[in-house]
Amino acid sequence: MAISNKPFHPLDAENNRRYKVTKKAAPKIAWHKTEETGSHDWEGYIRVETTRECSFVIQIDDTGYLEINGEKVVELKGSNASKKAEGKKNLKRGFHYVKLHHENLKVPEAIAPYPNAEEFVPQMNGADLELWEIDAPKNLMTKEEAQKLLNNYKPVGYGEGGKSTDGVWAYIGGGLNKAHLKEIADNIPMDARQYYNSCALRVSIALSRSGTSLAAVRDEGGKLAATNITLMDPPGNLGALNPDYIEGGDTSNLRKHVVLSAAVMTKYFKDKYGAADYTDDWEDAYSTPQEGDILFFGDTSHTGIGPGNNLAIGSYNHQALWLLYRETLEE
Repeated sequence: MAISNKPFHPLDAENNRRYKVTKKAAPKIAWHKTEETGSHDWEGYIRVETTRECSFVIQIDDTGYLEINGEKVVELKGSNASKKAEGKKNLKRGFHYVKLHHENLKVPEAIAPYPNAEEFVPQMNGADLELWEIDAPKNLMTKEEAQKLLNNYKPVGYGEGGKSTDGVWAYIGGGLNKAHLKEIADNIPMDARQYYNSCALRVSIALSRSGTSLAAVRDEGGKLAATNITLMDPPGNLGALNPDYIEGGDTSNLRKHVVLSAAVMTKYFKDKYGAADYTDDWEDAYSTPQEGDILFFGDTSHTGIGPGNNLAIGSYNHQALWLLYRETLEE
């Protein structure tokens, strides 16, 4: 982790277990007489609760400014005696990086020996401006890794461009699809079927095609919990798990395993990356996935992958979230 000076972080940073968001000392100098001259500087994040036009006011003696994302929103130059400066800026919901500068100048010769004073009191939307420090984590995956995983998930995900439940089982083929079709033919009740829920299979295909072997995945009891599709009768489609598969070629180094349980797949991500960044309790553990985010989500009944601006491709429904990649974090 490292103290961030990125221009923006989503508001959910304050609720992500891997971020540390801390309130800083107020950037404020109350009016008082002083013969000391010099400058003061503050940096940190302002917190914007909702997307809106924000107003900023600074009571200044003598000179100073407020800068947001490199733009001076409020500035007062020259020698001023407790003068007010104002500015406005449209800001989206989240934390925005700001810099504040104040300088107390010598009393101008024209009014010497008038006593000197200094003041710097910034306000945001009518209240004293508060600053926050964000100790930001690194991404769990590189952008290349996360994008590759997402790209491999989309063709087997849900909705447009993805596959139906029957389509995913047919794609993996072999004994798994045979078992899926038999449960349908035998009218097995939906909640009793072992080969119907396809969410973990979809994630397995994406992980395997991205180069991850699932052979060593274990369940909560410590037992190996992945299915080797080459041992099914008939064998499954190795091409579904290996984009470089050549029929009749050497299979010793190919990925051959899939996970069929959402609970086991979620445990795999928890074992690999730690506890979820956001729980499934939205009242107390909100998340605000952004365009550019790539996430895995899961619980005991469902699991999936999706981009921050379209979690529907994984059929997201308030599962716990792992933030695999975010553009405002370092790799």
